[in-house]
Amino acid sequence: MSIEPREASVASVLTALAANAAIASAKGAAAVLTGSPALLAETLHTLADTGNEVLLWIALRRSRRAPDPSHPLGYGPERYYWALLAAIGMFLVGGAVSVWEGVRALVEPRSLETFWVGVAVLLIALALDGYSRLVAARQLRREAGSRGVTVRELLRESADPTDVTMYLEDSIDVLGAALALVALVLHRVTGSALPDALTTIVIGLLLGYVAVKLTRRNRQLLSNQGIPARYVDELREHIGSAPGVRAVDRLEAI
Repeated sequence: MSIEPREASVASVLTALAANAAIASAKGAAAVLTGSPALLAETLHTLADTGNEVLLWIALRRSRRAPDPSHPLGYGPERYYWALLAAIGMFLVGGAVSVWEGVRALVEPRSLETFWVGVAVLLIALALDGYSRLVAARQLRREAGSRGVTVRELLRESADPTDVTMYLEDSIDVLGAALALVALVLHRVTGSALPDALTTIVIGLLLGYVAVKLTRRNRQLLSNQGIPARYVDELREHIGSAPGVRAVDRLEAI
């Protein structure tokens, strides 16, 4: 049985939303118990992701509305507006605040408590985030295969911001949890809070980088970016082969 792209997108969003809601609660409790700034950064990161999933779900729902007199071509571009808000939220809540917390931890180092609680939470987070990323990756590979392009090309040209956002978010989730786990172990082994603080800053910078990329992509889509040239050529050929069409003198597509 085939899965419609929109249905698969909703499944990816809801899977990530459920995983992130559970992970954010666990990470928050562990951050309080351990005093680890890296775990606090991961908590903020996951909270930002949870809010993003809500915005992406709204984007999918609103973009599906049927055309009406005020929007005769439909509401599809609403996806880009809500996805842009999600990227801004990731930058502010996940990125900027995490960097700030990392700088604070450098100035005022904190002791590490209940080490094993933090390790257990991060291992569970790695498993859940890994599964969520797997769901998003499968959807991207399926869509890339249907278009005859690589996943990298699809990420660069896709007009569906939900799948791209989910995949990049989940990738950073896995990387961030792994970095936080390493920082926690180094803090315990060396007795120094420096790895914890530096990792917090790195997590914040990674989130900021992804947020900027997503913001730029949604700005391009909101400003009516043209479709890739190979699709224009296919469309021109398709129209030109229709009965009664002698030639396609000009074709513009967004």
